[in-house]
Amino acid sequence: MAQKENLYFSPLKTLSKKAMSTKMEESIQSIFQLPQVVLAEVCDAFKPLDLPKIFFLLRSGKICHNIWFVQSGLTRHFYVDDRGKERNTWFTVENNFTTDIPSLLNQQPARENIQLLEDSIIYAIAYSDVQKLQQKHHAFCIWYIKMLENNYFHQIEQRIDELQFMNATERYFNLLKKEPSFSQRISLGNIASYLNISQETLSRIRNEKPTF
Repeated sequence: MAQKENLYFSPLKTLSKKAMSTKMEESIQSIFQLPQVVLAEVCDAFKPLDLPKIFFLLRSGKICHNIWFVQSGLTRHFYVDDRGKERNTWFTVENNFTTDIPSLLNQQPARENIQLLEDSIIYAIAYSDVQKLQQKHHAFCIWYIKMLENNYFHQIEQRIDELQFMNATERYFNLLKKEPSFSQRISLGNIASYLNISQETLSRIRNEKPTF
């Protein structure tokens, strides 16, 4: 069943409200502590989605209308370069938020795609609901700013540092240091794309020992 824009979803009716929201509540509060009344209202605004592997949360050229929380599963951000090659820019694992910040804030077409690499349980909050919560609760405004800092500005800074100051081997082992499961959950091709190296170079690097 098609939803507005490109979002197909199947509401999770088999889980209790409490079971569904516990991880999300913890993740929200880890960013900034919201009063319980505000927290409950924020959680109610998120809609549960049960989505299959390779599903696109967002396609390039479409406007981003949601912020997503990954309860289980894995996503990748990528764009297609002028040679038609996919270039991964970010991965999001469970218990984290993801979106396309430039597209969301400016309500302009996204340059990147967001795709699921695994069957996933996702929570989506509409940008219109985010704006309503900001108008209603000062605490949520603070939370929202901190979420943007954590999920966009810090990521950009980290990505720039990796590409400018680490060689390919260091980038690979730094990635596995942060998320050891990536070696099992993400294909070599997708990891190589993220590291901006060839798959052959990655195969050679994997046989080396980390130097830090």
